[in-house]
Amino acid sequence: MSSRDAGDEPRVFHLITRLLKGGAEAKTIQTVFGLEGYDFTVGHGAAYDESQTRRLHDRGVGTRRFPLLRHYNPVTAVPAVATIARYLRRQNFDLVHTHSTEAGIVGRIAARSVGVPVIHTVHGVPFAEDRNDLLNRFVLACERQVAPMTDCIVTNADAIAEDYLDRGIGCPDQYRTVYSGIDVEQFSTADPATDLPGEGLRVTMVGRLVEGKGLGVLLEAVDALDRTDLTVSVVGEGPEREAFEADVRKRGLDGVVHTLGYREDVDRILAASDVFVLPSFREGTPRVITEAMASGLPIVATDIAGIPEQVTDGENGYLVPTGDPDALADRLGRLLADAERRAQFGDSSRDRAEQFSIESMVEDLDAVYLGTMRESRRSRRA
Repeated sequence: MSSRDAGDEPRVFHLITRLLKGGAEAKTIQTVFGLEGYDFTVGHGAAYDESQTRRLHDRGVGTRRFPLLRHYNPVTAVPAVATIARYLRRQNFDLVHTHSTEAGIVGRIAARSVGVPVIHTVHGVPFAEDRNDLLNRFVLACERQVAPMTDCIVTNADAIAEDYLDRGIGCPDQYRTVYSGIDVEQFSTADPATDLPGEGLRVTMVGRLVEGKGLGVLLEAVDALDRTDLTVSVVGEGPEREAFEADVRKRGLDGVVHTLGYREDVDRILAASDVFVLPSFREGTPRVITEAMASGLPIVATDIAGIPEQVTDGENGYLVPTGDPDALADRLGRLLADAERRAQFGDSSRDRAEQFSIESMVEDLDAVYLGTMRESRRSRRA
């Protein structure tokens, strides 16, 4: 992992809206565990998972909860800025690193108000067709306002930086691309899980069961496939699980589609799978796709954000438009009917996964941290 010159460790404060079990949280935790030579504290909003804070505490990383920081709650956002600014002023951090939309807006305003350099990571594009247009416009206005307060905007795909710039958010020299990293070896060598329900070819989706993941699109596509030799495993938890399972039963797919809940052995589940699917409406550069690639799986996913930088259509998988169950069913059907194509795409996925390692990610972030703090010191001296 990355290391730094001897001396006082810079104090870095991470702020994320919700500390649950999603991809943004995983990348944040990997960063604080992987980067050496820094004193990290992780702040989070009202929603959190105790196992995540316990995991951080077990590794000596302090945490701080801010109850006023909530998911899309503009009423509490203003007092949250004041609360976080007071905390930053008392703690005398050298750098603030924000994650996710709400924490990114609130945290950047707070950091700038107390004169601390701030980096923001865009984990996923928050503007999407399935979201309320008024909400999209409000978030866009906020992102444009806080971009000038940001020393560096980190995206996990070049396409996301281009999208943000096209929307008038910040300027080109603010952006750095840092791909999300995974433990490639863990997924490439995992033993297949033996406790999974169903038989036949297995299509797997991994993600939080929330709006925007394309769960209804997936069910429409599976319904259209009308195959008896198919099992679909959906791994994850979230507020949409009950409605999703009700829809499965309504469609008569309960013998085909199985929700597995949150699992610690995703590597083994992927090792037991034949195809990975992700029909999301909004993403960044999903870690779960990289994990599936390292597991040697062909991918079928939506053609959004950074996914085309992971999946080349016709090479290691297929890209489909958002909200198009017919296209999703067609591409899944092609793969399910052709074992040789699945193997070829899977080999290509495994080769491509190497560029998304944890080591590469933390080295790139270390360079961003050092460059941002160096530039901040230079600006203060000027």
